[in-house]
Amino acid sequence: MIIFEPHLSGVSGDMLLGALVDLGADFSLLERFVSVKNVKGLSGLEIKKEKLKKKGISATRIEIILDEQARTRHGHEMFEILDHASEAVSASSWAQQKAKEAILCLLEAEANVHGENAKEVHLHETGSFDTILDCLGYFMLLESLGEKEILSTPICVGSGVVNTCHGLLPVPVPAVTAMACSKGIPIVGSKVEEELATPTGVALLAVSAVFCKALPSIVPLKVGYGAGSKNLEVSNVLRATVVSEESVEETILIETTLDDITGEEIGYAISKLQETSKEVHLLQGLGKKNRPVFVLRLLVDLKELDLAIKALFEHTTTIGVRYWPVSRAKMERAVEAIPYGDGFVRVKVSRHGDLQKEKIEFNDLMADKGDQ
Repeated sequence: MIIFEPHLSGVSGDMLLGALVDLGADFSLLERFVSVKNVKGLSGLEIKKEKLKKKGISATRIEIILDEQARTRHGHEMFEILDHASEAVSASSWAQQKAKEAILCLLEAEANVHGENAKEVHLHETGSFDTILDCLGYFMLLESLGEKEILSTPICVGSGVVNTCHGLLPVPVPAVTAMACSKGIPIVGSKVEEELATPTGVALLAVSAVFCKALPSIVPLKVGYGAGSKNLEVSNVLRATVVSEESVEETILIETTLDDITGEEIGYAISKLQETSKEVHLLQGLGKKNRPVFVLRLLVDLKELDLAIKALFEHTTTIGVRYWPVSRAKMERAVEAIPYGDGFVRVKVSRHGDLQKEKIEFNDLMADKGDQ
């Protein structure tokens, strides 16, 4: 698992590429794009890798130098070029499909802003070939690291205004705001009067990452830094950390109170809620006017939060829920087989330090007696 931290210096496509290369991803995958030919408007391409320091932090800078006449393209042209480039650089079907999702995210945001169709909308600043390279290259690099599970802290967007082909626009630019709205991306401002989050960088995290409000408890294994092109009062780098997946457990406790639901309805609701929850608990209590109520509690992974809330609204009578992060401590668990009668039974062995507990699987005992 990789955790990106764009909450200070924002994110861009080249910063994501630099961070992954700094982690050890195969830079030669990006060099393959030099061989992409027959792209209308593209006459030349050079990709450079440089190690430099930003505010004393050593980081990798990926620079894409284009000789390109056509930088404004329709949505359908972007997909055609992506398919052509994917074949030319031997990208996997997974990387190609994820890159399409990122470009579609960009197109839908622009279409939303301009009131047009996603496949026909014009991309201006993001219509360049380097958008294709950023999107496809990002997922190819992730694959080379063997990492497809991504977390991200909120995205710092900066502040002030930026000069575009449409004139001066506020930061964040409308496309970034549109993506944040449609994808539920947490964004934060900054005293730095610069555009810190580019639409391409935001789109890549939107389709690949689960967002967390703060850095969770982790065991870091390796750290990489991707350098941005700007010199700011903050270090213009994006940190990426490979972490032990066993060390990350962002769990959320969701709670709601129900006083207008039948026993049949709550039983059905629990069966559906168990599909997206680690635990489902039902308590009884007293509510308004001393009415008997059900208190329904769910423990879910952070990435399942939205699905669990949707399921609560869909399958119960609630119109509001409460939720907050919780920590858990678990014993390490393993299942072992031991002889029993003429066969074997499974034993769950739980360990923590010098403590150990064993419990035979109840179903195995019942099966031995011929009674499930």
